[in-house]
Amino acid sequence: MTKLEQLEDILGTLEGFTVKENWDRFFTIRGSDNEFEWYAEWADLKGPLLAHLSKLESQTLPLQILVPGCGVSNLSDHLYDAGFKAITNIDFSEVAVSDMLRRNACQRPGMKWQVMDMTTMQFEDESFDVVVDKGGLDALIEPEFGLKKGNQYLSEVNRVLKSGGKFVCFTWGFSDVLGLLFSNFRLGWKMGIYPMPLKPNCTKPNDLQTFMVVAEKEMPSALHQITSTFKISHGNQTCSLLEALENENRVRKEYSTAGSDMAVLT
Repeated sequence: MTKLEQLEDILGTLEGFTVKENWDRFFTIRGSDNEFEWYAEWADLKGPLLAHLSKLESQTLPLQILVPGCGVSNLSDHLYDAGFKAITNIDFSEVAVSDMLRRNACQRPGMKWQVMDMTTMQFEDESFDVVVDKGGLDALIEPEFGLKKGNQYLSEVNRVLKSGGKFVCFTWGFSDVLGLLFSNFRLGWKMGIYPMPLKPNCTKPNDLQTFMVVAEKEMPSALHQITSTFKISHGNQTCSLLEALENENRVRKEYSTAGSDMAVLT
């Protein structure tokens, strides 16, 4: 059995993605192997992610970036090497944080790593310009807890993000995750959804595509339609996401219409 197959087997037997001990076990067995990366690879994320960060970079320097649920992903490494030095990474697994500290302490001395639960962050309000999530929100959605932990986490994102800042979430776009994103970032946020390129060998119907959801924090009363740049292209996953997007935009339009009618009456 290869290392990748072993890791995938471990993930299949985890009792819960929100249990710290399960992740400690996973990261311990994984060791220092850097080849295992969930969701899209950096080569696919780089263009769209840096495009959004560069727009903020012109307004404030240096950008304060938070990566919650960082695990042992190389996302932060690449961001640092791309010129974004003020990065804070948090994860509730001490094993993951220790591994990343050893890997980066000399090469990337400006990067910070802390053991912390992303649903109860220990940061001051409006501490960050950008929050970059790669699969963290997806991992919080479990039958045992329902949407509780997801709502707690997004509430914390709202709290620690500065006005004008951006929440960038890489997700597989399942219905529960989209429901959380749409409801938590409806009023006072500008949102867009962008598909990441499929891997070349991603041909089976059950292969998952990664989407980048970007929510920009604005005035509390602002209400926008969600923009998107994708079409139906990959089985039921994209069809379901597109349907959810159309339904949410319909809700937002109804809210806007109702608000306009009230304004006329007053």
